[in-house]
Amino acid sequence: MTADDVRDFAVWRYDPPYEVYDNPHPVDESIKYFLDPAVGCHALAEDNQLVGFMTMGTDAQVPGGDYSTSAIDLGLGVRPDLTGQGRGSEFVDAVLSFVRSNHPDATMRVTISAANPRALRVWERAGFSEIARFETDKPMLGTTTFIILTDR
Repeated sequence: MTADDVRDFAVWRYDPPYEVYDNPHPVDESIKYFLDPAVGCHALAEDNQLVGFMTMGTDAQVPGGDYSTSAIDLGLGVRPDLTGQGRGSEFVDAVLSFVRSNHPDATMRVTISAANPRALRVWERAGFSEIARFETDKPMLGTTTFIILTDR
């Protein structure tokens, strides 16, 4: 992940109902945050172009969820113009391959907005299943329902 990569994805904006995934922070703050090794942010590139990014750890958790069991939390962002094209499994497979190569025995967990059935289907096809639902208030979006899925 580079500062230029973060500059790119920090301003990505998604059409409703996916705007829950928009980055609400200024670009300079985002660069500092996402380049922190504790965030575990990695670029997904194709033909030397940024097509997405992933995070591991608390960045992938949504306030209000129960994350008390041990797991690696995964976050995935795909460039807005590439969403809805049937490529979700390709991106998820790349993330899972990377994480499993570095943490072969770890349980993995994702938190997805209930308003994102495309992502839910992709993660379920990858072997993840729902373990919890919760609601949280996100600034400017109101109450949003999220679903936690795990691969175990």
